[in-house]
Amino acid sequence: MRRYWGFMADSARWERFEFRPDDVIISTPSKCGTTWMQMIVGMLLLDRTDLGAPISSLSPWLDTLIHPDEEVFGLLEHQRNRRFIKTHTPLDGLPRLPSVTYIAVIRHPLDVALSDLDHGDNERFDRLVDLRDAAAGPEAPAEGALDDAPKEPDAYLRWFIDNDVEPTGSGPYGLADYCNQVLTYWNARSEPNVHLFHYADLWTDRDREMRSVAAALGVDVEEDRWPSFVEAAGIDSMRARAGDTAPEVASGIWRSPERFFRVGGTRDWASLLDDRDIAHFHERLRALAGDATEWVLRGRAALEGARG
Repeated sequence: MRRYWGFMADSARWERFEFRPDDVIISTPSKCGTTWMQMIVGMLLLDRTDLGAPISSLSPWLDTLIHPDEEVFGLLEHQRNRRFIKTHTPLDGLPRLPSVTYIAVIRHPLDVALSDLDHGDNERFDRLVDLRDAAAGPEAPAEGALDDAPKEPDAYLRWFIDNDVEPTGSGPYGLADYCNQVLTYWNARSEPNVHLFHYADLWTDRDREMRSVAAALGVDVEEDRWPSFVEAAGIDSMRARAGDTAPEVASGIWRSPERFFRVGGTRDWASLLDDRDIAHFHERLRALAGDATEWVLRGRAALEGARG
């Protein structure tokens, strides 16, 4: 397995984790709908439209360095339900077991970039550093990937497109980092326990995509109860319950848990870039993502075409 080690995460922790045969791993680049998919999976596995506990206590980010491994492992060890575990580590950095279900979610990379800017504005970075230093110690890598990142959205998008920082499992800190992760999913798309989803598909047809998630998990929900599950997975519903549905609320890393669910959907990057910028983005995306490019841009339609 490849090791991804950065400011926020160390994939080596997975080597010390004791799996159960029916575990579910939710692996995504950051800001691609991770929490959204955790909510959907959690509702389906627990058979309830509220999870009954804060999402990070039920579905912790296993390899994050803001909590010591014994704390995270302890949360999962005490669970008697089918476990669903969060990570931002690409698939080639995770143990691969045939009985474990892997769910991957991606999003248009320029939407990811703008969402990450908002994420940073809402974050109490000093608190994050304190937690990381207490849990991981002085040997953990310092944050350096964003040292030269501009603050203005248009400049940040251009920086993101061209940044070639080495992937660490803490980003994505650029298009190359993002595409590295996407390709680990794409290359595993034919494996029966790996299931690929796209944020845009969830946004445009949540009902259909949630049914696909349920099928991947082997879960059935009575049809008369299904609309309540779809409603509970909406961004407005999740925002209204942000104290439980936003990640790490108890850790105090957010200025506002509600702002974690800012707007969602497709962002306004097209108004921030000129035609030359957009052409350059598409050229670089195709160079980095190869055969996965159409999945990145078109979601399920491209995925089904590739399978067909």
